[in-house]
Amino acid sequence: MHTFIALAIDTSYLTAVYINLGIFIFFCLCSALLLWRLNFGYKGYKLLFLIYTLFWIPLMLLRAYTGTMATSLGLSAIAWLPLAAYGFIGIFARLFADWFAFLRHNRKGFIYLALFFQLVTYIPIICAPSLATNIIQSLGVGLGASCIGSYQLLFNEQYGKAKQFLTVSILSIPPLLADFISSPIQSIVASLCYHQGNKYDPNVLRFLWLIGLVFVLITFIILFFYKENRSQLYKDIKYKQQIRTKPEWIDFILIAFLGSLIAFVKFANSGAIATNHIQWITSGTSKPYEGYISVVFSVFQLIGGLITGLILVNRLGKFQTFSLGCITWIIYEIGSAYIHNVTGYFAIHALNGLSYGIIYNLILGSVLQKVFSTKKQTPMGVYQSVLSIGIMCGTWFSSWMKATTQYSSTANYGEYWHVVSIINWTLVAVIVLSWIVFSYCSLLEKWKYQRLWFNYHN
Repeated sequence: MHTFIALAIDTSYLTAVYINLGIFIFFCLCSALLLWRLNFGYKGYKLLFLIYTLFWIPLMLLRAYTGTMATSLGLSAIAWLPLAAYGFIGIFARLFADWFAFLRHNRKGFIYLALFFQLVTYIPIICAPSLATNIIQSLGVGLGASCIGSYQLLFNEQYGKAKQFLTVSILSIPPLLADFISSPIQSIVASLCYHQGNKYDPNVLRFLWLIGLVFVLITFIILFFYKENRSQLYKDIKYKQQIRTKPEWIDFILIAFLGSLIAFVKFANSGAIATNHIQWITSGTSKPYEGYISVVFSVFQLIGGLITGLILVNRLGKFQTFSLGCITWIIYEIGSAYIHNVTGYFAIHALNGLSYGIIYNLILGSVLQKVFSTKKQTPMGVYQSVLSIGIMCGTWFSSWMKATTQYSSTANYGEYWHVVSIINWTLVAVIVLSWIVFSYCSLLEKWKYQRLWFNYHN
């Protein structure tokens, strides 16, 4: 009760709340207009697009504030625990999702299971914010994010068929819409924490999870009206490349490892890590607008993904496109290590999203083109399980490195930026390693086509 009394007395942040509320309404109207204007040409496509957008909203809303909740509880030294839990559950969830789809002969069932798991795991932190409940909700958010693979496969089986890169491009839009809608909500709730000074009140912050719970319930209900055509399950495998030979298996293993490296970099420099970084460099005064850092990333990730599929791959080729993405990412890592103001950080964060959009979509489209001889597991499931290892390690590495400085009142300003510099240069090394791995994969593909050509002509 004291929280709302304080809000009634101090109205210094009400302007920010009203502005963010207006932005929220505007984004909702724009999203509704886009959905209305989209014409996929298939029955049920539009409803599944809507469900995927709604499904992403609580994920976008909550994962960026998992670390903030930990620090608001005075647990910054072990904030890596709930952050790492997000990636940890994905290691097992994706493999289970493939097996569950095979057992029940549908993919919708696992999506329902993930929604139910989120409902159960959000309630404890709403009732009593603590380290334990923060870890529990992070597991729920992580399991929800593990449904990305299920949605990718569901879309492709029902509608995409042989157009794997079209599926990847279309499904890059709902997370962006979800980010647009969730960002003003984040900024509104963060603004209402102002009466605690530069600290975040966990009793106010927990309303993010209450709002997320509402969106999960809405998605749960709407999903009931979508009818999955079970006869289309696995029908798209005839358009895919079956992994048979040893070089093909080596290529796939390297691509999975590459996905883990990419995820390591992405989750060590964006999402909850980027939000916490802004809170540190602004001493907590970024509350009215800090939610929009993810929007900057998502917008340019979408741009990167679109130009990759429509322009770069066709004109430059896969290797040159991947190299361009790596160079852009390295420029971001070096630049962000030495930018100490929030405006500059917002601006350069665009390069982070752009480079990730180029690299991630290029790899994901390649994985979606492959298939195993067994139906119990899919290349997408294995790929995203390995990718989850990178997510877990990336969030752990960055938050653990900053734990001694980020939210300590005695932390030395120079010491913090020294740690940031170490982190970013480490990520530069990982990006270079990713480029080396992709270069070898490109050579394997080149040798494969040379052997095919030789066998054909002899």
